[in-house]
Amino acid sequence: MTPEQEIARKKQMVSAATALLSLQVGIGVGCVRINKALHWLLLQDDLRYQVFRQFLAATMGLPIGNERLHWARSALLESDTRLAAIEAEFRPKIRSDCIDIIDSYG
Repeated sequence: MTPEQEIARKKQMVSAATALLSLQVGIGVGCVRINKALHWLLLQDDLRYQVFRQFLAATMGLPIGNERLHWARSALLESDTRLAAIEAEFRPKIRSDCIDIIDSYG
């Protein structure tokens, strides 16, 4: 990765963290974007940011983002109960780590 690419990817990660923190995107979409940026930056194993991968693992099989548009209403409503509980569990740590990303790379 060139230095320019690294700078661009850090900006993308900060943008994703900012969007999640400001509620412009949901937790699921924000975690996907941040986790992807961490992977590009070879930071996916950084212990400081494991919460994003943990959240995605916890929500495996649940609809996040545009995928929700393709689910049947009854299945979507049922999955929303589980998704809301998982989001509530992870939200404080995710927000804290978003602030850390913005402070570190912003």
